[in-house]
Amino acid sequence: MRSVDSNDLTTRARIRNAAIELIGTHGFERASMRMIAQAAGVSPALVVHHFGDKDGLRAACNANVSAMFTVERVGANGAPSVDSIRAALNDWEANGPALNYLARMLSDDDSRSVDELFDSLLQGTLQVVQDQERAGVIHPQSDPNVTALLLTGLGLAPLVLSRHFARSLGADELTPTALARITIPLLELFTHGFYKDDSILNATKSAMENQEKK
Repeated sequence: MRSVDSNDLTTRARIRNAAIELIGTHGFERASMRMIAQAAGVSPALVVHHFGDKDGLRAACNANVSAMFTVERVGANGAPSVDSIRAALNDWEANGPALNYLARMLSDDDSRSVDELFDSLLQGTLQVVQDQERAGVIHPQSDPNVTALLLTGLGLAPLVLSRHFARSLGADELTPTALARITIPLLELFTHGFYKDDSILNATKSAMENQEKK
């Protein structure tokens, strides 16, 4: 995961970071350009100068947040999306706005821009799956694209369903301490699997093959 660069203090970056924080808090529609400009300490005209319009600003926010949660190294243990988001949660002060932004956008917005945000996260996960398969870290996958989709969904679930995760873990909110309970069971699931043998898998494959022949 690439964390937010504390030295990224250009005017464009300040506007983008203010937008990420306000959209994460209030949602895309309610976070106005004027609010964002005020939070960044600039004029609304300067926001337009740098990003064109609100959609352009959102695209820049999406690109920045997506880059933060894309694992770019081969050999990471477990599911890349899960690992990167958990790492971000461990440094909430630095990454909280981006996590809030991601959760808010995926929950509240159904625009093409959000589709692109999800697709970017998915592509990053797919790249890691492919790299890890080539490196022998994971078993060969029958459909790496679907594997990446499932891992991305699993990684995003604690954010999108944060209230329910926290409640089920006996916490008031989702914190690193609460998420620590998930770590070992998750790694057990990835390392040892869920079923003791492949009988259910083989039966399902056989049933699907018979269905296709009809």
